[in-house]
Amino acid sequence: MRLVSKISLYHFLLSSLVLGLAGFLLFVFLRAEISLEIEEQLELQVDMIVQELDKGKHIDFPLVVISKDNEALMQLPKIFKDTLIHDHVQNVSEGYYYFEESKRINGKPYRIRVMTTYIGWENYSKTISYIFIAIAATLVLLGTLFNYFISRSLWAPFLINLKRMKGYSVSSREELQLAVTDIKEFQEMNTVLSDLAARGKREYTALKEFTENASHEIQTPLSILKTRLESISQLSLDPSVIRPLNDAKQAITRLSKVNKGLLLLAKLENNAFTDQQLLQLDEVLKNNYELMEDLFQHKSVTIDFEVSPKRVFASPFLMEVLVSNLLSNVLSYTDQGAKVSVRLDEAQLVLTNEGEPLGFPESKLFTRFGKKAPGYKGNGLGLSIVKQICLSYNWDISYSYIQNQHQFKVTF
Repeated sequence: MRLVSKISLYHFLLSSLVLGLAGFLLFVFLRAEISLEIEEQLELQVDMIVQELDKGKHIDFPLVVISKDNEALMQLPKIFKDTLIHDHVQNVSEGYYYFEESKRINGKPYRIRVMTTYIGWENYSKTISYIFIAIAATLVLLGTLFNYFISRSLWAPFLINLKRMKGYSVSSREELQLAVTDIKEFQEMNTVLSDLAARGKREYTALKEFTENASHEIQTPLSILKTRLESISQLSLDPSVIRPLNDAKQAITRLSKVNKGLLLLAKLENNAFTDQQLLQLDEVLKNNYELMEDLFQHKSVTIDFEVSPKRVFASPFLMEVLVSNLLSNVLSYTDQGAKVSVRLDEAQLVLTNEGEPLGFPESKLFTRFGKKAPGYKGNGLGLSIVKQICLSYNWDISYSYIQNQHQFKVTF
């Protein structure tokens, strides 16, 4: 739930609670005030009747009951209560309040009861509820809408800056432009974000330059060493020197691949590949397979190759690397005469090959240099690069080993 919506929801709930409590208290206080006022009016009527009786006048008023000449009446307390009286005209029971009080008039005991009709509290509560609900609903609705639009206006700079931060990259040539605001907290946030973006850009630039320079400086002596070793290998050498020389050449070759792989990973992590375009992944897969077809045949591998047309928006270079690394991994770890399956459809790319279980924890399969197992043939970066490419395009890559078969699945 968005912040503005959440604030509006809390405002709505709090307003409803406060107005509901206010309505209840209003009804209670109103009922008490009306009852007190009716009691005062009935007491006044009793006093007026007493005055009339004191003058010797005969009282014959509706809703007035007078009892006299019974001394026990003087012992009775005042009574103020409500009751129901049947209305034979409307054939309904009406609510009444009555007040009784004992008085001694001209030395004689009297018990005087006066009554008055009133609207039942059920009707009062309905009327008050209807009016109050209408007022409360209007206030809550208008208040919530007002709070929502005001909050949205106040939070607009934050939302704009959040959107710009999502689209910002330290590898971009453009500087981070944040929306101007007069709210102090947002101004402080803008300052922090601008400083953070500038510092990140400086660190990215320094790291990028270091990576490129280091790769270049390492690659040059590696090339020289490789050339010198190739030249030495052409000479007549003592048999005891040949094996160490070959080991050195293989180490140089592996080191060169590691250097290129680390440079590629650094570029991937910094989104340096912006040459994205629509391309046919099935064509890339077919072309790479054709280049490696002789190698598969040399191992007498039976391959089931089922590829359907699939278009992706990606860097052509990265797709070549992705497909090449996956095929190379399958080729390297497939036994002589085993079966391999390569399938591509609109939803996923699946490569399956027969082989022995992993000689290292599955959790290290996609980590750099994490595959420390006897007989391991790779440089420790191939599947790490595949994983990073998939992350760059929000694809999911997974591995499973079922029924003596390794399966790599890339879900688009």
